[in-house]
Amino acid sequence: MARVEPCPHAVTVAEPKHQIRARYTDSTVTVYQAYPPELGLPAAREGRFPPAWQRDRMTWIKPCS
Repeated sequence: MARVEPCPHAVTVAEPKHQIRARYTDSTVTVYQAYPPELGLPAAREGRFPPAWQRDRMTWIKPCS
């Protein structure tokens, strides 16, 4: 098996603790919200959030100009 040498020019960048993941166009921004497995898995499977989900715990991203 060939030995793989590390790239001498590689830069290690720490992943930030908080991230905003989104797709965007000139006219829209679609933001993806991550949920813990106990909320996300039932929501994906059943097409709606389980009873443990709380609307008042939602985070809103406010656009600014």
